[in-house]
Amino acid sequence: MRSLQLIYEDKNQFDTFLLENSFDYESDCLVRIYVSNHSKEEAVEVSKAIKNLLPNSRIIGCSANGVIFHGKQYESDILVVIEKHEKTNIIKGKVVFENKTTLEIANEIKQNIEEENIALMHILIGNQWTQAGIFLDDMNTVNPGIKLAGGIAGNNMNQDVISFVFDEYEAFEAGLIYAGYSNDDLKIFTMANISHEPISSVYTINEAKDTYLETIEGVPATDWCFEQFGLRRLKEYKKWQQIAEDDELVKFPLIIENSHGLSRFIHYDSTLNKMSLYSSTLPSNTKFRIGYVSPTRCVKECHDICKEVSKHSIESLFCYTCVFRKLYLENCADWELKPFANCNISGAFMLGEIGWNHDRNSLYNGSCCYVGLAENESYFLPDFSVFDNLFHVNTDDDKLLNFVLKKQSLAMTEMNQQLLDKLLVQQEKSKSQLYLDTLTGLANTLKYDIDKSKYGFDKMCMIQIENSNLLVSRFGQEGYHQILKEGIKCILDDNELKNNSRKFYCYALNDTTILVTAAAEVSDEEFMTFIEYLFERYHTMEFNEFPEILINRFILVQDDKELLEKGIIALKECQYLQSHFINYSEVDMSSSESLQKEQDMLNILNYALNHDGIIPYFQGIYDNENKQVAKYEALMRVRDAAGNIYVPSDFMEIAKKYHLYTRLSMIMIGKVLELFEGTGLDVALNLSAYDINYKTVNNFIIEKLSKMKDCSNFVFEILEDESFKDISMLQSFLEKVRKFKVRIAIDDFGIGYSNFISIAQIAPDFIKIDGGIVRNIKKDVIYRKVLENIVFLGKQLDAKIVAEYVEDETIQEEVEKYDIHYSQGYYFARPVPFEMINFESFSCSVKS
Repeated sequence: MRSLQLIYEDKNQFDTFLLENSFDYESDCLVRIYVSNHSKEEAVEVSKAIKNLLPNSRIIGCSANGVIFHGKQYESDILVVIEKHEKTNIIKGKVVFENKTTLEIANEIKQNIEEENIALMHILIGNQWTQAGIFLDDMNTVNPGIKLAGGIAGNNMNQDVISFVFDEYEAFEAGLIYAGYSNDDLKIFTMANISHEPISSVYTINEAKDTYLETIEGVPATDWCFEQFGLRRLKEYKKWQQIAEDDELVKFPLIIENSHGLSRFIHYDSTLNKMSLYSSTLPSNTKFRIGYVSPTRCVKECHDICKEVSKHSIESLFCYTCVFRKLYLENCADWELKPFANCNISGAFMLGEIGWNHDRNSLYNGSCCYVGLAENESYFLPDFSVFDNLFHVNTDDDKLLNFVLKKQSLAMTEMNQQLLDKLLVQQEKSKSQLYLDTLTGLANTLKYDIDKSKYGFDKMCMIQIENSNLLVSRFGQEGYHQILKEGIKCILDDNELKNNSRKFYCYALNDTTILVTAAAEVSDEEFMTFIEYLFERYHTMEFNEFPEILINRFILVQDDKELLEKGIIALKECQYLQSHFINYSEVDMSSSESLQKEQDMLNILNYALNHDGIIPYFQGIYDNENKQVAKYEALMRVRDAAGNIYVPSDFMEIAKKYHLYTRLSMIMIGKVLELFEGTGLDVALNLSAYDINYKTVNNFIIEKLSKMKDCSNFVFEILEDESFKDISMLQSFLEKVRKFKVRIAIDDFGIGYSNFISIAQIAPDFIKIDGGIVRNIKKDVIYRKVLENIVFLGKQLDAKIVAEYVEDETIQEEVEKYDIHYSQGYYFARPVPFEMINFESFSCSVKS
């Protein structure tokens, strides 16, 4: 799939954006539009303009309290998200609420989608619909298993516009609009950052009607709130900014019991002198706790989400977040998006968020709900450096505590004092949890960063379990973690470490490595002596409960400002060194620069995948009999934001390492097939074991071929590779594509295992001789003998021979002596983009 986002200005700017990104105007696509501080008429006008340019698009949209574009917040702009899918069918629908129950609405949606297997649905709700929570319960019953993402549409910041939803035909308030994704193999990621900490005992809403809370704990809800929060008076605020700045109640959500952290916010309705919920309802007898909005909890949850994002395949990442979050948690709402800025995250501020919560869809309030999806293997790497200095967010806790202290001075009851005490305890608990590695019980790297500034660490030893993989395979993950805990306990219980606890500090890096650090006042000699002591005692560890031993490697880093960063590089570089005690100065650290280059290339690949930067180049293949360029080979190139072009040797290993290869390959294959379909010109495409062994790519190719009238001009070049020693899967694939008259070539023949029997089973139409052989036929008789044998094999198999890397006239003269059918190389043609191919002339053209 392909996802594009932009801040919309006008139709001309949008048209230019599509052209710059080489977007196919006729393609089927889903367009989602989020407008902030715009009227219904303006929203429909934008939708019509987009529909005019993208006639096959399906459009849904809603009003919002602001939008997020590539990790940044925008107050009064229009966000447009375009998704073009390869294997997903989009079902769009809308429902008007008038005279319908929530169950009837859920059933109406079911009837519209029942022919499709919907995996995910974006659903946008207008009119600040208070029945949204009940509707979601009905959706869970009527349409089980469908994951929903979306929310209650926002309005403008003055609250003088009713929220609405829209498409290219109309905008309406009392209704909803949705888009469902039908794809059995769609990969979906959902997670929410709630950030609310409970600080009270459990209370009960005895009576509730619609959005209004009548009684809590047997007394009128207004009296209960007045007493619990020490309020001088109850007041209604009309504008969001006023609510955030002046309404004390918005600081304390009601956390619903047994709902995995779901919360609701309350406010005072002066017209009826009642307490009311924002855009939602709760049934009578609902149990809850008073909570508070915790920045430290927000940090921890955001960090956990980053770790999960890095593990999941995601091609498009979006968030529905609450307007409250932007207003009362302003600094968190800003930085919690920053780790995903390089993932091009976009989003919208809503009045209530819909997300998947522990196997069911739920209505959130004051949360940030993330939804990611992917059709192919693709991984984002969040920017974890954002968390380096986040201990500064504690100032928000201080503001909150100051507010509570102020209120207590006005109305200090016994219960209020208990509430304050619990708030203080919970705050400290949250901070301690934030800096704790839950597996080992040690402080984590967030705490290390803070302590490093405090104590001035300038030396470190990383203790890494070398045989962790073997232990996991032997005892399973839980068994290994038990061994890890036993090992760490032994080290922490060591008397030398205990007696020097103010000199040496321990932290957990991950589940294989711990850190031992020391401050500048500890001399290098003293630190080395202590680490040598630990090494002598703990470089191997045995336990009575387990028959296996722990084998630990000690890596020492000293006198460096970037201790942790350098230590991590050392871990990578020294993994093959035959020593269990390694000093950082003994390790060749030249690869730190290469690691940065690897990260840079990963960023380039992600940019190219999201901005149509996968470019096919084509190199002419010369017919030695007819004396002209008669065929082409397609070669992948990647283009970065500056227009620089990269060849596979620059990026292919990194693409495979970070699971991006499949996406690159499918885009490349799709473009080449599309460009040469119906031209009658022969073109060769490279396919690797990755492509043929992976079911998704395999099916993608067959599906593309099945939609073409004539595929006889396509040649699939199969790399002679160790991955095809089990040749049955390859033969099955070749049998399928040959039904479409596709021809087969063996690429780089002569460098692999050269199993002639397997090659005979493949029965190729072409054999391409590896360039390493061709380059040396003039210099070495052995290479000439190899070449003679390949030519002989080709004749026996009735396969045409292609000589690669023909770079000059002398090599071409040698090639012609062996009656080789085709020559390919810079002597005849350099790779060029499709638009630079001269299709009118196939005569040989030697390029310098």
